[in-house]
Amino acid sequence: MQKERIISIDILKCLAAILITNSHMGALYPHFQQLATGGAIGDALFFFCSGFTLFLSRKRSFVNYYKRRIGRIYPSVFAWAIIASFILGYNNDMRYTIMYGGRWFVACIMIYYIPLYFVHRYFMKYICHIVIVVFVLAYLCLILYDNIGPHNIYGSGICRYFFLFIYMLLGAYMGTKAYKDNVSINNSVVLLSFYSLFFYSIVFYTLKSDKYWCLQIVSLIPLYGIVLCLYRICNSEVLKKIYNSKAFGFVIRLIGGCCLEIYLVQYSLFTTDINFLFPANIIIIFICIVLAAYLVRCLARIFSQTFQDMDYDWKSIIKV
Repeated sequence: MQKERIISIDILKCLAAILITNSHMGALYPHFQQLATGGAIGDALFFFCSGFTLFLSRKRSFVNYYKRRIGRIYPSVFAWAIIASFILGYNNDMRYTIMYGGRWFVACIMIYYIPLYFVHRYFMKYICHIVIVVFVLAYLCLILYDNIGPHNIYGSGICRYFFLFIYMLLGAYMGTKAYKDNVSINNSVVLLSFYSLFFYSIVFYTLKSDKYWCLQIVSLIPLYGIVLCLYRICNSEVLKKIYNSKAFGFVIRLIGGCCLEIYLVQYSLFTTDINFLFPANIIIIFICIVLAAYLVRCLARIFSQTFQDMDYDWKSIIKV
C-alpha cells in the first residue's frame, strides 16, 4: 500500500508542477493567454501531496519534526539564492532569503507545518470539524480583508493562506487511510470533467460580478472534487503502468521530485524571446526549468551534506 501511495503522489506532484508553471506562463502565450491557467489546481495538488506524505513518516517531537521540514525546504532555497547571486546577479540579503527566498509558497508551507503537526498528533479525529472551521475563517478573511470586488481568492490575497490549508488537511486525512480504488477510471474522468466545469464556471462568473464575487468561496468544493478525482485516477492501474515504464517513469519522478525547485527557478527563466516558436517555446522553456531545478536540487543536497559528519554520497546527490 505504501508503494502505491508513493506512485500516486509522485504523479500528482508532477502534475502540480506542470500546472503551477503553466499558470505563470501568460507572457509566453502570444495570443492565447487564457491557456496559462491551472495554478489553483496545481497549488491544491501540491498542498494535498504535502499533507499526504507528511504522515507516512514516524512521529517525532515537534522540534525534530520541524527540523526535518527545514532540512528539506531550505537547502534548496539557499542553493537557489547562491546560484541566483553568482549567475543572475541577484543581491538579496539573508533576511530576505529566509523570509521571501521561496516567495509566498515556501513561507506558506512552513507556516502550515506548525498547526499540522498538532492536528496530526492530537486532533485527527476532529479533522472534519477543523476543515469546516478553516473554511469559515477563509470566508471571513475574504469578507473582512479582501472586500474589493470582484476579487480572486486564488490571487495574492491573504485568504489563500487559509483555504490552501484545507487541502493539506485533506491530504493528511487521505494519507492516514488505506485507500482502495472502487471507482473506475472512466467514472473518475467524467467526475473530473464535471468538477472542472463547475469550478471554472464559478471562478469566471464571480470574477466578472460586482455583486456575487464573495461566492467564489464556493469554488473550493469542486476544487476538492478535482483533487480527489485526480488522486483516484493516479491510483489506477493505467497510470501505474505508465509510471513503471522507464521513460515516462523517469520523467514523472524527475518533475515530481523537483516540484519545489521548479517553483523557485521558473520566474527567472521565463522569456518572450522565443515566442515566435509558439507553441514549441512552452515546451523548450519548461524543459530548461526542469533541468535548472534538478541542478538546484543537486546543489541543495551537496549543501546539506557539507554540514554533516559524513563523506559525500554522490549517488544520493544526483539521484532523481
